[in-house]
Amino acid sequence: MNRERIYLDHAAGSSLGLRVRAEMDRVLGWSGAAPSGGHREGREAREELTKARGRVAEFLGAKDADSVVFTSGGTEAVQSALRGWGEAVGKGTLYLSLMEHPAVESAARYLEKRGFGLVRIPVDSEGRLRWEGVKGLSGEGLVCVHLAHHDLGTVQNLSEAKRFAERTGAKLFLDGTHGAGWVSLDVEKVGADMVALSGHRLGGPKGVGALWVRSGIRWMSWLEGGRQEGDRRAGTENLPAIVGFGVAAEEWRKDGEERRKQVGKAQKILADGILKKVHTAKLHGTKLGAERSPAHLAFSFKGLEAESLALVLDRVGLAVRGGSGCVTREMKIPPAMKAIGAEEREARALILLTLGLNSQVDQMEEAAARVVEGVDRLTKALPGSRE
Repeated sequence: MNRERIYLDHAAGSSLGLRVRAEMDRVLGWSGAAPSGGHREGREAREELTKARGRVAEFLGAKDADSVVFTSGGTEAVQSALRGWGEAVGKGTLYLSLMEHPAVESAARYLEKRGFGLVRIPVDSEGRLRWEGVKGLSGEGLVCVHLAHHDLGTVQNLSEAKRFAERTGAKLFLDGTHGAGWVSLDVEKVGADMVALSGHRLGGPKGVGALWVRSGIRWMSWLEGGRQEGDRRAGTENLPAIVGFGVAAEEWRKDGEERRKQVGKAQKILADGILKKVHTAKLHGTKLGAERSPAHLAFSFKGLEAESLALVLDRVGLAVRGGSGCVTREMKIPPAMKAIGAEEREARALILLTLGLNSQVDQMEEAAARVVEGVDRLTKALPGSRE
């Protein structure tokens, strides 16, 4: 019997919203003029670019739309934030945990090789940043905090992060590539200085992101070449993708509260259905609620390898992520699992189930049942198992 497939890997990629697709198609049907053109077609393209920039700024609660710089995605936005700050200040300290996204970690290591200091922020067993006892150093500083963790789903306390930044005289960078939208964010209320975004995790297309840099912050363009984006990011703007991103951001601004509520309901049904029927299941990160992204679940199942279980679940019509969503080849286990003190065997069993805007509440009981079925099938196939 062919089952209807259920897709729960939205953090890796999701479908476009209908309005997003329609607006992208509209722009794709144009002349293809670049926004830098001095002719009418160029002016029309520039108007669309300006409109999208304003929509992203409004989504962030930012006062100055010109502080939004469009990039090729979340990774470039993160790299541009850290390297651009490093190039501008010349010398300083980065404050970050040992469980950051590889884009953040690699940029921090790049700066470390050039004389910058790294101060690591410890985390507790559920992935919350712990600021007690962390000492600030003199000179320029940048506090790097993820809005919601890509492997654990843990939402950080931004008020604590801002207090630490103020106490040490550092600036505050937020990696919102995995949490924006799913976690309400107002950059003015939070007091952030830079924020990185990923278009496709907001329902926009892949291949577009944004970096917001507060006016007056010491930062300079990292990618050199042409004079696009007000001399802040070289390369012709990907206008159709940027327009789609802007529409996605606008829809989140209008409907974010309701979206979080609905997906949170689906998340609870899915989590409860797994935890009640699989005694070997362990939920990693914070409990469901304000401290966890409503679109994220991270489970391990004792004695089972993540990749094997993901393959079995694929066969029963459930698409999930086996192992960390974002690792490098050098990583044997997800850094977050190591940081929270998980055993290596437990870390290797990590399964991510990430929901999206089209995840249906009425599908979640069936999704949970397929997880139960998959765990049972794989357990019985293990050497030494008893039927």
